[in-house]
Amino acid sequence: MKRILIATPLKGDIPAAYFKASLQLATMNAKDYKFDWCLLDGPAVQQARNELAHYAVQEGFDEVIFWDKDVICEQGGENLTAGAVLRLLKHDVDIVCAIYSTRSIRTHWHINMIPGQTPDEVGLQKVSRSAIGFSKIKTSVFRKIAKDNPWRVAVLVDPNKNPQTMPELFPMGLKGPGTPEERLKSITDALSQPASSHEVMVQRIERLATIQYDQPNAFISEDYQFCDLATASGFDIHIDTKLIMGHRGTTTFPIETPQLLECLSEPWRKEEIAAIRTEMLAAQKAKKA
Repeated sequence: MKRILIATPLKGDIPAAYFKASLQLATMNAKDYKFDWCLLDGPAVQQARNELAHYAVQEGFDEVIFWDKDVICEQGGENLTAGAVLRLLKHDVDIVCAIYSTRSIRTHWHINMIPGQTPDEVGLQKVSRSAIGFSKIKTSVFRKIAKDNPWRVAVLVDPNKNPQTMPELFPMGLKGPGTPEERLKSITDALSQPASSHEVMVQRIERLATIQYDQPNAFISEDYQFCDLATASGFDIHIDTKLIMGHRGTTTFPIETPQLLECLSEPWRKEEIAAIRTEMLAAQKAKKA
């Protein structure tokens, strides 16, 4: 039986939809999984994800479901999020993410595609980056990234004031040729190359340290930066193209444009929703029996 941590960075109150879906999941007869919940209130989202991942590794969980409180799977007013969790767990890959959009009027999917990649027979597709607000990640991924990046550590102080180190798996910040990290990398590479004299090497390093790049740095979210670290450690990022979630704000995004409604009404979408509903009902009946 796999130990699964439901990990939720929390700001403010718990929505009723999240609470209801959690109760459904907790009372299902999902005999292959043992679920525990950890809702972390207070820290910024990147710190919360780091602490939740660290907790999952320390406590010996097999996999983590990152389930942000504003992400929901529903159809016709029916909450199917518990079934969506079960669907994620069925995929035997290291990292798999459901699809959801930005919470904005000019909405777009939180995904960076890889040209030429297409979904397989169950809907899995490799991507370069994805939002992880509804995702499954094996804890072995966290351990490997931490091992490959021993300098990415922070000191975590618990309420009892006992400091411990915690890997930084979900950094948030700038990426680009002008960042200190990239400048240091270019200088390190330059030092490994032969130079005709000491003066030439110094000039080379000074130029790399002070050069002004035309390409601006980009601000990258913690989930996209995690995807970059995971890729560098040899892991593939997958999305489940058949698992489309809602992203709640003052309304539920994506806003239902005619094009999106056409997408959501495709026969495969109806079949996947029916399968999720059937599995939920079967698990609930088995629990009652």
